[in-house]
Amino acid sequence: MLATIKRPFRAISRFYRRLNAGLDKRPWLFYVLAGLFVVLAGYLRFWAAPLSAGPDVSQFWGFAKLFEMHGFDFYQYADGSDPLLANEGWAFVYPPLWLLILRIALFAVPGSLASPDMVDTGWRLAMKTPVITADLAIGGLLIWAVPGSKLKKLAFGFLWLFHPTAWYNSAVFGQFDAIAAALLLVSLIMLLKGRDRLGFIFAGLAVLTKQHAALPALLMLAVLCRHMKFRRLLENCAIVAGMFIAVSLPFVFNGNLVPYLRSVFFPAQSPGYQTPLLYAFGGIGSFLTYLHEAWQLNTSWLFVYCIPLLAGVVIAAVVLCYVKLVRLEQAALIGILLFIALFYRINYQYLIMYLPLAFFALAVSRRWLERGFLLALIILPAVWIWLFDVTFWFWYLKPYPPEVPHVLEILGMNHYTPDQVFVSLAVLLTALCLAYCGFVLLRRKKIAAPVN
Repeated sequence: MLATIKRPFRAISRFYRRLNAGLDKRPWLFYVLAGLFVVLAGYLRFWAAPLSAGPDVSQFWGFAKLFEMHGFDFYQYADGSDPLLANEGWAFVYPPLWLLILRIALFAVPGSLASPDMVDTGWRLAMKTPVITADLAIGGLLIWAVPGSKLKKLAFGFLWLFHPTAWYNSAVFGQFDAIAAALLLVSLIMLLKGRDRLGFIFAGLAVLTKQHAALPALLMLAVLCRHMKFRRLLENCAIVAGMFIAVSLPFVFNGNLVPYLRSVFFPAQSPGYQTPLLYAFGGIGSFLTYLHEAWQLNTSWLFVYCIPLLAGVVIAAVVLCYVKLVRLEQAALIGILLFIALFYRINYQYLIMYLPLAFFALAVSRRWLERGFLLALIILPAVWIWLFDVTFWFWYLKPYPPEVPHVLEILGMNHYTPDQVFVSLAVLLTALCLAYCGFVLLRRKKIAAPVN
């Protein structure tokens, strides 16, 4: 009986060894397959990019135009009140790096237009191109940096490049989290390779793209405190601080300091219910919103505790990352998972930042339980794609495509799902995030530290 059970696993193992041996004998085949994966993934993204768009795409056009009109005084006009913007009241709440990228995209299509019900095809493609490039770069980075055999490298690159969540966020909805995720992954890889200067610089660039990249950077810093000389650590932190000052200074002259600080350091939205529930991925916010909508319970007062709870848990995680000798990739992943689990408002695009880190942690992990948690964290966001009508974003803004791509209907990406399913998905994701963090941080046995 036992021999019968082991037989298929032995066959898989033999097949794996043969494939790997073939790649070792023919190194050129490795590069051909890697290039083929990137090209095919790029085709799938650039195919969808001009045909679909979420509301952020039209709003980003407005921010780019405001930057063109007002220059470095931009943050005085970033509160969302300008009638030029497609969505009134929707403020620009990001650091300057994404704004600079948007301005470059506008250079490519200076005559483009956007409004509440339309956005030029040219702008869709121009705005999404840097995001898709970062998206594809993550796949290339995994192929390059994942330790082990060539087949393993290709497998992890393939899994990212064809992960539905990555495709949807960059090519369909048009969010830019992949840029911050790519910069954070480069930072992690550079630090693991002993290139600490570059590691700190790329971590700073990630935070200058999206603020919540600061949590993974903070926990990586806690790990590095045990392995890096104090003077070297101080110099690296000074370089990052200098980057922040150099990028911020042009935007704070002429009385722009307060608007700049408000946009960059204050939450985009005050604590409260997150609707619609299908886009609520924080278990706490999703569950409290569902209790209010389904049972008319007043749970809004509980949201204010999310920020102090997150702050307290992050401080505890920093201490444990230092004491427990947590590995660098684990620390980075824990930083973003705590944000996903405990912040009151989590959108789908926020998951992009943890996925590459989870892939990398899975590639280097030697513990089966940890691998199980990581696999679940990687798979769960992809489930949402088949619970939601993805074709909706192909008809949301004019110009519409000639017809909704049939391949999306064939794949089942046109479902309408009850709110209870989305709430359950968000709660499960939060539980997995906390379970993984607890598994790593609360183990009695110390985890081997990285060599830098």
